[in-house]
Amino acid sequence: MLRLQKQLLSLLRSGGCASPLQSPHRLLYSTSSTTSASAFSVDDYLVNTCGLTREQAPRASRLLSHLKSPSNPDAVLAFLSGLGLSRSDIAGIVATDPQCLCSKVDRTLAPRVAALRGLGLLDSEIVNIVLSSCSTMALRTGDIAGRIEFWIAIFGSLDNFLRASKTANRILSCRLDRVIKPNIAYLRQCGLDVSDVAKLGSNGLPLLGSNPERLKELVMRADKLGVPRSSGQFKYALSIVNFVSQEKIDSKREVLKRALGCTDEQLRIAVVKHSSLLRASEDNLLATAEFLTNEVGLEPEYIVHRPALLGYSLKRRLLPRYLVMKVLQEKGILRVDYFSMAAATEKKFRSTYIDRHKESIPGLADVYAVACSGEMPSQLRP
Repeated sequence: MLRLQKQLLSLLRSGGCASPLQSPHRLLYSTSSTTSASAFSVDDYLVNTCGLTREQAPRASRLLSHLKSPSNPDAVLAFLSGLGLSRSDIAGIVATDPQCLCSKVDRTLAPRVAALRGLGLLDSEIVNIVLSSCSTMALRTGDIAGRIEFWIAIFGSLDNFLRASKTANRILSCRLDRVIKPNIAYLRQCGLDVSDVAKLGSNGLPLLGSNPERLKELVMRADKLGVPRSSGQFKYALSIVNFVSQEKIDSKREVLKRALGCTDEQLRIAVVKHSSLLRASEDNLLATAEFLTNEVGLEPEYIVHRPALLGYSLKRRLLPRYLVMKVLQEKGILRVDYFSMAAATEKKFRSTYIDRHKESIPGLADVYAVACSGEMPSQLRP
């Protein structure tokens, strides 16, 4: 392979175009440095061949001061280009991980890519894994194929792992033996389905990668929310306490208690049923709670048993659907439970409450469309 790469780079430098071995990706590096080894400049190479800016080059070159020749970097660039990485992709990788240029293609990169292909990954998927962290570090350090096999077992399939890797760029750099495996064992002791936690994606993976002692503290905080560990909501409660401080959680609970006029026990019902409502900002929680109680006229008991209402968008969902409900009620067409309207999918809502009445109320669809845009329909203005 090394001989082939040298032949390709030689052809590129000589400007030859007849060889069928020259792919568009290889031609990206036809400007590779032609200076002799004795005159080799790392900064110039990073700019002229790797595509870094003059501002980026000095930061990267500090880690490459030992390079005296473009030979090994040329081989790495040719290999990455052959995988399907574009020139801009590779520039980003080199800027983030300059030491990738010191990797040995035959001894490190090629065998590890071969192992990934052996797992069933396509080159495009390997490229996505590299780009998810904008680094070849996953390729050049450790047993990447073994790590991916581990995560596939956690996520349940290669596709699930690939989806997660797009949003969690530290997934392959987490320490398995010291952090991930102890955390998984502990979560299983707590009765949690670890695959469900992992599938929370960018919310779940930081949990699995937490310091084991901190994870135990998070579990205790989630317990204090009142959500049973056996509940499907517990994994969401864990995710919330991981991202929201206890001070913020306490403040949001107080806001909801005042706005709804409910007790601690009533609020606990809402949190147990829909702990994700604690992710919303205090301003949104306050505005939504006041709308539901003052405008729609719902009782606190009704709301806490249907806490999803507090998580819906006030402007884009709750208010527009309430206006439609008011029109239908004023026309005497139907009386409907508000939560049924608010919780319906967009398709179901339109077919049930708008399309079905378009003959008897021609402007109903317009009222809804204007309300969804954030304006008050003229028909309903005082």
